[in-house]
Amino acid sequence: MAIANHFTRTAGFCCLVLGFSSFGASAEHRQTHQGRELATNSENCYDPGDATEIRLWEDRAPGAVGDDPCRDIPYFKMYRAPGDTAPTRTAIIVMPGGGYDRLSDRKEQAPVGEYFSQKLHVTTFVLFYRLVQKNGVYRYPIPMWDAQRAIKLIRYRSNQYGFDANKLGVFGFSAGGHLATMMAVHSATDFKLDRHDVVDALNGRPDFLGLGYPVISMLPDEFASPNSLGHLLQGYEGGALSSLERYLSGQYNVTPHAPPTFLFESMDDAQISPQNSVLFSGALQEARVPHETHLFPHGKHGAGLASDIPQESEWPRMFHDWLVKSGYLP
Repeated sequence: MAIANHFTRTAGFCCLVLGFSSFGASAEHRQTHQGRELATNSENCYDPGDATEIRLWEDRAPGAVGDDPCRDIPYFKMYRAPGDTAPTRTAIIVMPGGGYDRLSDRKEQAPVGEYFSQKLHVTTFVLFYRLVQKNGVYRYPIPMWDAQRAIKLIRYRSNQYGFDANKLGVFGFSAGGHLATMMAVHSATDFKLDRHDVVDALNGRPDFLGLGYPVISMLPDEFASPNSLGHLLQGYEGGALSSLERYLSGQYNVTPHAPPTFLFESMDDAQISPQNSVLFSGALQEARVPHETHLFPHGKHGAGLASDIPQESEWPRMFHDWLVKSGYLP
């Protein structure tokens, strides 16, 4: 696979120009882990004794089937800038991946939260959204309820947390990238949330979008991830399934109102076809949404900060530079 590693920039828009011989889902990409026991990680459980962990609803969350802190309570964990450094007026919500049925990749949680807060001086929130269970509990639209609630609640508390309510972005990895994308392209809807309070009246649109090796498509014939698709839409059939597959495919739902976007991907991604990123970048370009896309020749899915991967390890610096150019950092 030959890749022309250069950029075209016009009128504030950016896209990576590629030359390639072929794309396709690898054997690993086609594998699913349906039917396996869901992994549990105590580090992903809500701890009411930890002041940095804030639940999204004070009482039981909409659609919750219980009060298990490792399954039923969506929350976010806050990372603040160093005490001896003035924080910027920008905040970022990190949405880790895991195929919608797990959040097991620690490289996308604390390391990213700490980097954004310590190095970029950005107040950062890592979101722990509810995960689809084997019996289908917490399938669509529950993760969307949690993600949108996080955006609205954090914006509602912007003065308390010390940032500008108009400088709140999201950064999603893998399936978390799909979730973040849905927040960006479907911010005008509440995904039929069945309960509302004063927080839910706020704007749910992120001011900017960051994506790392994201899941974008939910269409089986357009590079959808079998894991994310199978879990998120578990139990949907027929016309309802077909409608949701397209509605939840980011490449078909970009409008000029989508937020400015930063995206990075490795072209040898062995788990999620990089065509997801190519399709979304093309959709952003067509809609004339300001964006910057970095497609690296080599990398690893789930690498987070990719600190041990040549070239791809440059993405955090590139993201910082993009935030400065876009006016979100001084």
